[in-house]
Amino acid sequence: MATPIFVTAASIAAELHQAMLEAKGLALTAKNARALAVRAGSKTVGFKAITHFIDELASDIIRQSQYINGVSEHLSHNAVALWRASTAADKFGWVADQHSQNLGSLTVSMQNCYKQRETLSQTLSRGLRELEQQLEEGDKHIRTANLIATSSKVEAASAGDFRNQLEVIAQNITDTADKIRAHLSQARRLLGQRQKHTQ
Repeated sequence: MATPIFVTAASIAAELHQAMLEAKGLALTAKNARALAVRAGSKTVGFKAITHFIDELASDIIRQSQYINGVSEHLSHNAVALWRASTAADKFGWVADQHSQNLGSLTVSMQNCYKQRETLSQTLSRGLRELEQQLEEGDKHIRTANLIATSSKVEAASAGDFRNQLEVIAQNITDTADKIRAHLSQARRLLGQRQKHTQ
């Protein structure tokens, strides 16, 4: 039996919440990097510029995670409404089959119910597509994080006494990006399983 869509949406929201917490850690890494760059002075001029990108990336990931959480929550409510409408439509169908003599009194209600079910189904499909697009956008952020981490490692190599500290910061960026990628991948897996069941 397929997992109900409202359960899937809630699970995706949970994964994105974890990704958002990791991104907050990335924002803290950016602050640490900026403080270190200020202390190091001219030895880390290139690294100082990178800290702005780290901070911006963290903000983007946090903002997007919050947005996707909202989409997931809306999908969950929509899925519950669709489930209720589908259940009502099935019951109308059963009554119509069992008691066809009463069909005339049910026609308007049945049509309204079927129409509501169709509208909710279309809204749910649009929401699932939006969710998929947002998760793809999240993948772009991870690729950016990896580029920033690579640049950070290059800059750290020429930072003299501050090299080890800057390498630790670059590694933190890589580790955080990997954790965020894992949460996004799990969210995509959940979404992929859901779409398989709805095809």
